[in-house]
Amino acid sequence: MEIRPGRHSDIPLIAAWTQNTFDWGDYVADALPGWLDNPASQVIVAEEDGAVIATVTGTMVSPQELWAQGVRVHTDHRRRGIATAVSNALWQWAREQGAVVARLAIDATNTASEAQAGSMGFHKVCDWRRGERIIGEGSPVPEGNGGRRVPPPERLEVAHSGEAEPAFLSWSTGELARAAHGLLPIGWVWRRMTADHLLLAARNRSLHEGRPGWAIAEVDEDDDMLVVHWMETTRDDAVAMARALVDLAAEARVSEMRIWVPTVEWLEAPFVRLGFEFHTVGVWAKEV
Repeated sequence: MEIRPGRHSDIPLIAAWTQNTFDWGDYVADALPGWLDNPASQVIVAEEDGAVIATVTGTMVSPQELWAQGVRVHTDHRRRGIATAVSNALWQWAREQGAVVARLAIDATNTASEAQAGSMGFHKVCDWRRGERIIGEGSPVPEGNGGRRVPPPERLEVAHSGEAEPAFLSWSTGELARAAHGLLPIGWVWRRMTADHLLLAARNRSLHEGRPGWAIAEVDEDDDMLVVHWMETTRDDAVAMARALVDLAAEARVSEMRIWVPTVEWLEAPFVRLGFEFHTVGVWAKEV
């Protein structure tokens, strides 16, 4: 068995046995071209007798942080330590890039992957809740969907870049940052949050602010969805923030909305009342 960097020619070989990894399929084969072309990423594969039987990918999301994903082992070759072998090669590459920590995400229902992560030295640092609901026709509640509108003082508007510093200061010294372990999710990738992330969001017109607080929210045109990656609010303003974000999605005329929040009951509860369904994702970390 040879452990080596991945190549574009490996993609069809990996796609052949990853199509039904989960009930809904798999994303790895579609993501591999982008990972292979990204200079901040490294794809590692295991090859045996001309067949690619395992893969893992890591991306340097900051000078010291590696994000690991896409760990897959062919079903005929499991329980041979191959996942550990390709992962160890990835940790070596990450150390050479300057990484001191590696992180990954595991759905709370995937106990097998949690056990595998634990065996490789990972420990869970925090849980996140992914909430989703329909917007517009078919929505479970009228607010933000042609019903009672959010009063102007509660609305969220596109924020100026000058809001980045106060937003970060408010969040970094509060309960939400502690529950988030100081991490920011963009898509399915978590990294240590800094004020620069909010500044970039402001420049991209995805940072919003209003009396209830601040939020990073942007439209994913491919999925026709408003995605809320981050928010800063208070216990007293959580209801107003939830309603304002749903109204923002309605104004964007998207069909769905997704939010990411750390496990804080008072922040999640208003979204539950607005019809969101939640699932838990754990973020795991280890020193490399």
